[in-house]
Amino acid sequence: MNNLKSRPAWLEIDLAALTDNYKTIKSLIPENTKIAAVVKADAYGHGAVKVAKKLSYLGVDYFCVASPDEGLELRQQGIKKPILVLGEILPEQYSDIIKANLIQAAASIETLIGLNKIASKAKTKIKIQLKIDTGMGRIGFLPAELTPSFFDKLKNFKSLEINGIFSHLARADESNKQFTLQQKQIFEAVITNFKQHKFNIDCCHIANSAAILDLPDFSFDLVRPGIILYGLLPSVEITNQIPLKAVLNFKTKIVQLRTLPANSSISYGGTYQTKIAEQVAVLPIGYKDGYPRLLSNRGYVLINGQRAPIRGRICMGQTIVSVDKIAEVKVGDEVVLLGKQKDNKITAAELAELTDTINYEIVCNLSSRLNKIYL
Repeated sequence: MNNLKSRPAWLEIDLAALTDNYKTIKSLIPENTKIAAVVKADAYGHGAVKVAKKLSYLGVDYFCVASPDEGLELRQQGIKKPILVLGEILPEQYSDIIKANLIQAAASIETLIGLNKIASKAKTKIKIQLKIDTGMGRIGFLPAELTPSFFDKLKNFKSLEINGIFSHLARADESNKQFTLQQKQIFEAVITNFKQHKFNIDCCHIANSAAILDLPDFSFDLVRPGIILYGLLPSVEITNQIPLKAVLNFKTKIVQLRTLPANSSISYGGTYQTKIAEQVAVLPIGYKDGYPRLLSNRGYVLINGQRAPIRGRICMGQTIVSVDKIAEVKVGDEVVLLGKQKDNKITAAELAELTDTINYEIVCNLSSRLNKIYL
């Protein structure tokens, strides 16, 4: 996995930075509030297994994943902490919930019926957390569906253990918090409804990364930090922009240097043409590695601590940059595509702005084929 001789393109994952971010998050929440670290999408491209092992060592309480296969991978690699599957699932995935001893989000009556049936057949109990749709409009029970009839049905699912209820905030990363406050009020009313029907739920949660930063009274019993664990802010509209440490660096090396004469076109379509003779460097990475093609002719990399602009279109497996204004460049020099080099840095937020997306997508799209080196 860490053999760079096979290909000079890799991710460096700074576990010390992850540790610092985790401790910062703990300092922002009440002492008795638990933390469920979100490690879906391979820990946002950082490597779920290694990240989960580090966070387990640090004392995290839960993990959150998107699907049973992600939870199963963690179990197979020795992760013992409770794991909550956040997404809705299909019947063919039910057996993995039992196999890996996962907690499943139940977002529909059909899922409750299906899970109860397979658990009964296996003579076991499945832990579930009920997902409530307070305004996301994605999955979950609408508050209006939580009728006396619903609670009667819930009591009859003898092979299910209700482990908690939760919801997801749709706009907590915006400066205007009105909609988010409404979601909290709806969620609190749902909790009251459960109590009135004699369901004492001891794990209620709604806070994502944005709420952890900007809305301290959203903590409830547990918080779910995701993007902030990895040193990235949920959006530029966050008020409490705490000093987080970026965990990931994306690096490669120069494989060729050449000087192109004036009026030379570069890469597919000839979208860049040299005006004078120009020295360029070829890098062995491209969009197959998750490097956004939209950075063509607008992005840059770091070489010797200086920004080298991308020339022409990014190819599937190669990218060309100008090194005309950078002294003492040679084949084999380290190149930073995302992260820090000397006194300069390129952030996921910068790349997201250049490609009209979000920093989440920048890191999540990095290819799993890239070597990962854990520092």
